[in-house]
Amino acid sequence: MRTLLIKAIRDLKAQKWQFLAVSFLVFLGVALFSGLYSSYLNIEATYKKFYTQTNFEDLGVEFNPAPKDLLKMVKAIPGVKAVVGRLTAYATMEIEGREIRLKLVSIPEENSKVNSLFIVEGVYPKHNEVLILKKFADLNGISVGQVLHVRLNGKIYDLRVSGSAYSPEYILISERTNVLASPKDMGVLFVPYNMMEEMTGLKGKITEVHVKIYDEDRADEILNKVKSEFRLYGLKSFYKREGQPSYKLLKMDLEGFKHIAFMFPSMLLLIAVLAVYILLSRIVIEQTGIIAVLRALGYSKRTVIFHFLTYSILIGLIGTSLGVLAGYYISAGMTSSYVDVLNVPYHVTEIYSNVLLASAIAGLLAPLIAGIFTTKRIAEIEPAIAMRGFKIEYKVLGLDRLLRRFSILTRLAIRNIFRNPKRTLYTLFGVVMGVVLIATSLAFVDSVDEMLHIQFDKVQTFDYKVECSNPTDIKRLVGVEEAYPLVETWILLERNGIAKSSVLIGLPTGQDLFNIYDLNGRKHHPPPKGIILPKFIAENLSIAKGEEIYAFIEIGKVRLKVYDIVDQPLIPACYASLEGLERLGFRPNEVIVKGGDENKLKRFGAVVSMKKLRENIVEMMSMMSEFFAFSVLFGASLAFAEIFNTTTINILERRREIATLRMLGYTVKEIAISILVETFTIGLVGLLLGFPLAILTLKGFEMTYKSEMFNMPFVMYPRTIVVTVVVIVLTLLASLIPGIRFVAKMEIDKVTKEVTG
Repeated sequence: MRTLLIKAIRDLKAQKWQFLAVSFLVFLGVALFSGLYSSYLNIEATYKKFYTQTNFEDLGVEFNPAPKDLLKMVKAIPGVKAVVGRLTAYATMEIEGREIRLKLVSIPEENSKVNSLFIVEGVYPKHNEVLILKKFADLNGISVGQVLHVRLNGKIYDLRVSGSAYSPEYILISERTNVLASPKDMGVLFVPYNMMEEMTGLKGKITEVHVKIYDEDRADEILNKVKSEFRLYGLKSFYKREGQPSYKLLKMDLEGFKHIAFMFPSMLLLIAVLAVYILLSRIVIEQTGIIAVLRALGYSKRTVIFHFLTYSILIGLIGTSLGVLAGYYISAGMTSSYVDVLNVPYHVTEIYSNVLLASAIAGLLAPLIAGIFTTKRIAEIEPAIAMRGFKIEYKVLGLDRLLRRFSILTRLAIRNIFRNPKRTLYTLFGVVMGVVLIATSLAFVDSVDEMLHIQFDKVQTFDYKVECSNPTDIKRLVGVEEAYPLVETWILLERNGIAKSSVLIGLPTGQDLFNIYDLNGRKHHPPPKGIILPKFIAENLSIAKGEEIYAFIEIGKVRLKVYDIVDQPLIPACYASLEGLERLGFRPNEVIVKGGDENKLKRFGAVVSMKKLRENIVEMMSMMSEFFAFSVLFGASLAFAEIFNTTTINILERRREIATLRMLGYTVKEIAISILVETFTIGLVGLLLGFPLAILTLKGFEMTYKSEMFNMPFVMYPRTIVVTVVVIVLTLLASLIPGIRFVAKMEIDKVTKEVTG
């Protein structure tokens, strides 16, 4: 056994770079699986802990102002554990010349037993005091004790900040009319109920009710009973926990993260299996004579097989041990970075024994499986036959006729592609996966740019949105090119117990500042009659074009005809003509403006600048760039490791052929070009196959992130194709350098004697 151990050590030294390259693939797979999946579990645990600690609601209902006394009826419903009623309103304030939109949320005298606030600074507020959302306070430099000048309904209220807090409802600031708002430019203030009564003029009224229940299985039954108590006042929205806007977006994002955490490492470990198989196959073939000698010296088949399996075991141990260690730091870093942009007071970082065990098993099993398949060949070797030597027979698929016109080096390069189909397919697979990883990562950036382009250059081409009803005076301002009124309100659609809420926008005819587009880029016009529905909502509620439906809107329950169903990008909305909504009793509540000065527009009402909104979205999405950069680096590393491994093995297997070419007078440069032709031919095929697969992957992401709240179009710009090609080409070139250096340093006489024997 000592002899075999010495032999194993010598083999590892002789081919250390190949073993390290394969171990690196195992390391990457294990590190990414344990790191990404632990991050997913950490983030999920963070949410669960915070939701439990703050008594996150099970049910919610929003409605027009209703008597607060109705809460007694809700509390009396069997199965209700706790309930809170609230008043909400929207206000504005200025910070450093910026107009900030605020949501005011009433709170009871003591911290509620539903959607409790997690106070991190200061104390619970009294009259004329407020709690402020922590992330908003930090981003805007607002401190405890500071007085905020809040404008609501034309009046200014001076409210002292008693403390900062986190809320389970606003981990992400997400609402029907503003799916995802910047935590810097959309604030949430928690105001004592008696102060909210005074500010809104709705004494003894509530506009929302939030409920905790004992039994989740009775959620639908209890929700229907709660709805019935407020139906006469006009329902705006209702949902179970999974339908709460912030919760829904977080869950959707977490599910997407889970898919990535499983898909990428699994793909990498598959590549590692193939890499180990190729490496060990070469060793077994090359050492067939040595195996015969070992058998002749009395070593059993089992002993020899186990000897070669030690290579797989060593690869697994090295890659797995380092991968598990790196995975912990990856999970801690990613969890911290992910949670840092959310409104959460802490994050959970744990060591998950089941994830570590699964990672270790996968990391050890992947190379072992390849080793088992490889060592089957050892059991079939007969010592007497093996002593004669081993000749590798390749199929070249009758290429000689096609290659006659090419030089001998070009012919050798192309023929070599078909000599070992398994190795070629493995190399091809690695290139394809590298292309998929790099292209999809860069395409996420493209998709964000496309999202911004659609939203601000095609759908909303105006510069400002002003909360007022009459554009006449605005049109007289210097610099204003166009101004049109519109209606923006809520709509609730319900069928067979399924409810979907959305934004209802009434657009005037003859304007080109607010447009309707579908995913294919086709422009649609406001319907002369009826309503345009988003495709996702129509499909979920089984609504067909031309059908008449009932909907809940501000003025009550109405019957509307579905004029068209459109698969809309980004933030799906329901559209009608302004004239049609005016006939129903609506009045314009917003004016969209092209040109003009923001400061002058403020005297007409709250102003939203599209330029600033775009900048905020870009800033929010910038955190994703780190992950994209990591994915590009990961894809390039993957391609480098597997191409380096197969190229080096290819050169080692062909060293007699290469030595012969050197003896015939061919230079290192000429042989290097031959190897380059072979590798780049495989690389070209990998690029051609990789991009369609990357597009299919993007389509999968599009389906994952699609909902009635958000419909992000995933695209791939030409720049991504160019960058991906450049990265893959540079990776191919870099992976060839060690092999070409080996050719340059090759001792021709020694190599010839080694191979001939």
